[in-house]
Order: sequence, then C-alpha cells, then structure tokens
Amino acid sequence: MTDNGTSEPVQPPQPSANLPALRRELHAQLDDQASSPTLDVRVLLRLLARNHASFSRSVDASAGASRVLRALVAACGDRPVNVDALADAMERVAAPKPSALVHTLRALSDELAAADLMDHADLAELRRLTQQLDVPDLHRVAEACLPPLSADLPPHCTSAWTTALHLLRRNVLPGSLPPLLAFIEYVAAVQPSPAAASPLKQWTEAKATQWGAAQDLLSARAEASRFAGSTPPSDSRIMIALFPDGLRSDLYTLRTWHHDPETTNSPSMRGEDAQVDFRQIAQAAYDSIKRWVRRLTRRESVCVEFWLPLTLFNQPVWEWCTPGGNEEGLPHLNVIVRSLERLQLPVLHPPWRNRWEHLMDAKAHHPTFLHEHRSGAYSGASDLVVLSTPPDATTGRTELLAALRNGAPVILWHREDCTSAAFRQSVRQLIEEGPLKDLPSRVSALRRESLHATDEKEEAARGITLLWDDPDRLLPTMPTLVAPGWEEREPAVGMPMLTARGEAK
Repeated sequence: MTDNGTSEPVQPPQPSANLPALRRELHAQLDDQASSPTLDVRVLLRLLARNHASFSRSVDASAGASRVLRALVAACGDRPVNVDALADAMERVAAPKPSALVHTLRALSDELAAADLMDHADLAELRRLTQQLDVPDLHRVAEACLPPLSADLPPHCTSAWTTALHLLRRNVLPGSLPPLLAFIEYVAAVQPSPAAASPLKQWTEAKATQWGAAQDLLSARAEASRFAGSTPPSDSRIMIALFPDGLRSDLYTLRTWHHDPETTNSPSMRGEDAQVDFRQIAQAAYDSIKRWVRRLTRRESVCVEFWLPLTLFNQPVWEWCTPGGNEEGLPHLNVIVRSLERLQLPVLHPPWRNRWEHLMDAKAHHPTFLHEHRSGAYSGASDLVVLSTPPDATTGRTELLAALRNGAPVILWHREDCTSAAFRQSVRQLIEEGPLKDLPSRVSALRRESLHATDEKEEAARGITLLWDDPDRLLPTMPTLVAPGWEEREPAVGMPMLTARGEAK
C-alpha cells in the first residue's frame, strides 16, 4: 500500500544513507557500555524476556558483557520493534540516566521505521530538506505543533531531521494533521526568508494532498504563522482574572492560573476561585502572586497578567503586586493588563489577530497619540495606541473602546495624566529603545527605577499602564462564569451553562 492508498507490489525498504553511520556509532559505544559498573546483562536479558522480546532467546547470558550486547544488537536485525525493546531494557538497566547507547538505539529505530512508513523518494527528499537545517529553539517549535499533553521529545531529537523521523511515528489524532507535516510547517514558518521556507512548504503540500489532509494543512499553516510572530513564552506566567458578579457592582470572582515554562508541554495550573469585593482585590491578588511564585521553577522574571473588565482598567495593578513598594523577595515582575471583554467577544478576534501580526512584522513602530486627533480624524486604524485621558474618564473610555473594536493589541495610558510632555516622551523612548516584543519588560524596568524618584519624568513613569494583548497567549480556559452559589443563570450565546461547581451542563 502506498502513501495514497493504492496497491502495488511490495518492495523491500530502501536502506537509509544514515544507517551505516548509525551502526558504526552504535558498535563504537558497545564496549563503553559493557564496561559500565551499572550494567548487569542477566538483568537485561530478564527484562527482554519479560517483555516478550523473542530475539533475545538465542543470546548466551554466560558470555562477557561486550559479546552479549553485540549479540543482542545483531539479533535485532532491521526490525524497529526489536531495537525499541532493547532500548527500553537498556534504559531501565542504565537508570537513572540513559546512556549514549540508548539514544543511538532510539535514532536507529526511527531510521528503520521511516523506511517502512514512507516512500524512499519522499524520505530522501525530506532528508535533503532537513538534515542541514538549523532550527532555533527546536523543542519549542516541536511542542507548538503537537496537541496539548503530548509526550516530550526524546533526548535523541537534536535536529530537524531526527525530530522529523521521530514524529513520523507519532499517531494522528482524528481531525488533526499528521505530526510530521505539522512540524515541517512550523519549521518553515520560523525560517529567516520565504526562499528558505518555500521548499519545505512544497513538500508538505505534496504529502498533504497524498494523505487527504490539504484542508488541515491550511489550518496548521495559519497557526504556524501566528506562532512564528509571537513572543516565545520564556518567562513564568501568572494570570489573574477578575469576573464581575453581574448583580453587585462591587463584587468579583478572582480566578488564577500559573504556567512554568520549565514544565514543557504541560497545561497551566489553576488555583481556587475566590469571591472578593472591590476593597479586597489588592490583598487577594498579592496573596495569589506570592503563593504562585513559590511554586515556580524559573523566578528570574515573572509576567503577571491582569485580565480585567473595563470597569477596572485604570486600577493601580502595580500596587496590587507590591503594596507599599515592598516586594518581600519577589522576583522581577512584568505587569500588564489584558482585556477580558475582548477575549469573550469572538467578533473582535479577527481584527485583533490581524493587528498583532502587522505589529510583529513591522520594522518600525509609530504610536498613535490620540490627543493629536481631537478633530475626529482618527479612524481607529492603529496597532499601538496612546490614550489622551485615563480610561476611567468618559473620553478615555470612548477611545479605549474604539481601539479594542479596531483590534489594537497594544494600548498605553497614564493613570492620572496622559497629557504631560514627560509621559509622552517616556512612551516614545520605551518604544524606540529596542524590539517591541520586549516592551512589557522595558515598561516594568522603568516602573521599578521610578519607585523612589522625585523628578517629573520619573513620576510620570510610575503611572504608565500597558495593555499588551497577545492573541497567542490566552487564558487556559474560558467558560461562562456564574457567581458562586448560583446553580443556574442565563448563559451567554454560544457558551456552556455552568453549575456553581464549574461543571458544564
């Protein structure tokens, strides 16, 4: 059976050009492994027998360790299932740290399996395209193209080629693109030029057509494009969302998540919901941040996102994080505001994503200062907006709503006075000092530097608030919220109704 499902005479798998090199590397490692004090060949053979690895039955356990290992490798033949079984057993014997021999066995198994799973000409073309390809942050690229909770890449996946071979063996979920094709699409998206990406895309298009996955490929290509334009989530992330009660204007449900980038390909962890009134928000937020920071592996820099309704946009979020200016040993915090309303209104998402992609692609960034558009000339078509008044004033609220409707992903304002020359100059410097993707960290650094300042410029910096809405970094879940204790409430259109326990009905 060929890739497109037609029958033809069965042809023996063509040998990979890499197989001889892998076998030479494997045999060079056998003697080193045989001399390891942790290796007990009798235990190794018992493990193979327990796992029904029949190829090991003819091996004499009384021979020296080196001869036993060589006999086992020879007995594996060209069958990936045998090589996998040997690698599994070796990994257990060599625990807690797998040896280089185990990694070579895994790579050998992938090479052998690829010859069975893919046509020789297609495999040769894939090798030509990927073997010398440099992919920065390879594991992040691979994780992005895989479904949530997928197994981590094994250690032998150190290049685009070895990763592609491994993903060729991964199962395809219903309605999903084969992991290999998704990976090559994401690799193409992070290439430095269209010319470098074009051959990779041509290969995936040909394979997707053969495998009947052309439509899935288009969806994956769009996701890969957004991924390539987004900021790598290298910082730890704490998300604090405040949902209005709906009946009492001063009551909110505080919901928290945190994500540790050191825990690869894992979901964000969610905390317990808390019902707080307006006066309790600052203390509840601060307690949540302290609690989550203790659980994070990477603490050098932590991004704190406040997902707020419009009524809370101009609240002192920085003071919520560091009441009284006392950080009590907290790491550097990059504090930003996120829009809860925009997240909940899908009709606003297309212009939002388009504006974000345009913002990330632009070579230079020119903020739109709305105080310069008092005559009504402002059309709302801007990626980076600076309000003319704080958003708790009528004019500022109107400007903010217009910017959100038109998809502006980055909005800046001063909590007290957006008209001062010192504030506007600070904004220009922040934008021009470096890559825009680092704007949240620059705003946060300026805020820290200004804590004890007395001059006008640094006092202006203390009031800067940044709305930084990256559409590729959303809340982990977004169910309709009901006030705790209410079993039923009229659901939003298209959203599930929840019980008080958060269960979908």
